[in-house]
Amino acid sequence: MPAIKAYKHKGSIIPVDQAKMGKAYQCPWTGKIVGTKQTYVKHLRELRSSRMHRRARANRWQRLGEDLWNQTSFEKIVKWVELHPEWFLDNAKRRGWASDAKRFDSVRDVFSVKITYLDLTWSDHLSNTHSCPLNGVINWGSDADKPTGYPGWGGRIEYQLSHDLPGFGSALMDGTRIHTGTGGSINGTNYGFSVEFFADDWPGLKKGQTWKTLQGSDMKQVRLGKPRYFR
Repeated sequence: MPAIKAYKHKGSIIPVDQAKMGKAYQCPWTGKIVGTKQTYVKHLRELRSSRMHRRARANRWQRLGEDLWNQTSFEKIVKWVELHPEWFLDNAKRRGWASDAKRFDSVRDVFSVKITYLDLTWSDHLSNTHSCPLNGVINWGSDADKPTGYPGWGGRIEYQLSHDLPGFGSALMDGTRIHTGTGGSINGTNYGFSVEFFADDWPGLKKGQTWKTLQGSDMKQVRLGKPRYFR
């Protein structure tokens, strides 16, 4: 078979003698090429709408997060989590595989998450070997030039999900400022993990701690619910 000259682009091959010069439109943001101005304008309109919706969802997620992080007690945090399961579902969905998105959407109206157990102790120097507050750094190797801990509450957490979905477990809490560590699942919907709540991530808890101190008590020990994973 004789060799021929051809144009090649992203897996497409067109013989030079069959190619025709024509006008096309290429999107500078996605690289998509279309043959008519009408199709190009439609593509830009859909792209703009999609990005606006995505930005709106991200902004709404952040606003809800600010509300969570400003809760002034762990009792209120537990209640907030139960009242806003979609916030955690959206978090898991955007961090998971695109191919799993439909499965997340299919349970959106019936999904629930509930913190069933918290056993926490305050520490002025909570380890940052695997996690840290937003304004901090992780120091896995005990680098002398970096902090080796931050103030916060550490201990254990258990939570129950209504559905066993991909990417869940500790991934459910990724990016929520609830830093889960070692642990696992009882049956695919009940989870238990070590956990850290760094004080700098939770301005509401810092206020609550101050109020407790002024009232002659403290938040150094927190125990809510009953353990199943850690019993």
